[in-house]
Amino acid sequence: QAKLRQEGGVFVTSSTLKWVDVKGHGIPQHAVPISEEDSTIVWCRSKQHGTYVSGSLINGACVVPFLNSVYITTKKFEVLVSVNGSARLLRVKWDKYRAPPPNSISPGHHILLAMHTTEDGEFHAGFLKPRERRVHIVVGDKVVKEDTAMILVEDEPLRYELRDIVLDVPRTEISPDETELTVVTLVNPGSSQQRIEEQATVTVRHLVYWGRVKGTLAGRSALVVNPDGEQRYLVWGDQNELDRAHHLTLQADLPPGTGTNARVLATIRKTEAPYTGQLTAVYADGSRLARTIQGLHMDQRLIELKAIYSPPYYLHNKTTLDMPPVTQVLYKSTTTTTTTTTTTTTTTSPAPAQASIAVPEAPKRGSLSTDSEPSSAPSLHGAFQPLMLFLILILLNTFRKTDRI
Repeated sequence: QAKLRQEGGVFVTSSTLKWVDVKGHGIPQHAVPISEEDSTIVWCRSKQHGTYVSGSLINGACVVPFLNSVYITTKKFEVLVSVNGSARLLRVKWDKYRAPPPNSISPGHHILLAMHTTEDGEFHAGFLKPRERRVHIVVGDKVVKEDTAMILVEDEPLRYELRDIVLDVPRTEISPDETELTVVTLVNPGSSQQRIEEQATVTVRHLVYWGRVKGTLAGRSALVVNPDGEQRYLVWGDQNELDRAHHLTLQADLPPGTGTNARVLATIRKTEAPYTGQLTAVYADGSRLARTIQGLHMDQRLIELKAIYSPPYYLHNKTTLDMPPVTQVLYKSTTTTTTTTTTTTTTTSPAPAQASIAVPEAPKRGSLSTDSEPSSAPSLHGAFQPLMLFLILILLNTFRKTDRI
């Protein structure tokens, strides 16, 4: 990779430029030209006495100045290349009274790429020695030193935009994973059945990554437009952690003196998919440089939250009631996939009715289930009814005899 000189004389590695060994194969693709007027003459460097110096590639030969001589190399030299055509280059004016501009490109050993324009408008390539404050260039068959020059500078983008994303569905790998987030205990110490409610908060990690694409700067802000149209600002070239907190309400109908443990489980889906897309670099002056890229997309997100309630147990002796566990879905998302894009739509399902794990209470005293059955003995009133009729008839006969006398 090429080196850039920043303010203070610190050298860093460029993300968009590199030196390529030509090896007699002609001018490589995206080779950086000396001037914008002629793309056939490009930057090259060769090593002279253990030191890299820069010049121009003319007719298959790298022509460079070194000390007071011109060296022409046809076998072993390198050409400056914009990685995948991603570099935006500026030519900044310099004179001996100015410090070199930031992000000046270096061929090596604390020198910088520089060119000088003669009065007749011709460009001549060479290098600048910042400590010497002079430019060494090749003019014809001579080395000329100048006090003014144009320094080649890499312009770094402020941010990126990624659009027109197409995922490679046949090569997409999806793997679900279930993990326990927390355990919440619900207890009913009262003397009657009650609905017990507990609040809980869990944080689920959502990871998004669009790869480290060659010719881009990691750490820049990026607007990513997903295949489903969703827009999200991310940090380019980094694994973005988009954590989300979920506030849960756990409920259970518990018999008196019992409790239950609710395990909150999360189903996480991990996706890895190659993709192509249109990446646009946006610069400070408003310029935009777009190109098609290929990268690897990774996504880790929540698919489902659920609570599994254990069978209730008595608080005084931890004895478990003979009942199955109950599952409650707290959150669920849906995913649809087409042949060209993968669209993820997240919806929050309404929470179902609270988990009911109640057992039948013991029958209360005085209820029908505890009272004795009605007696089947005959009624006393029914037993004496014939005898009473007989006595009444005797009395009536006695009264009739008395009247006759």
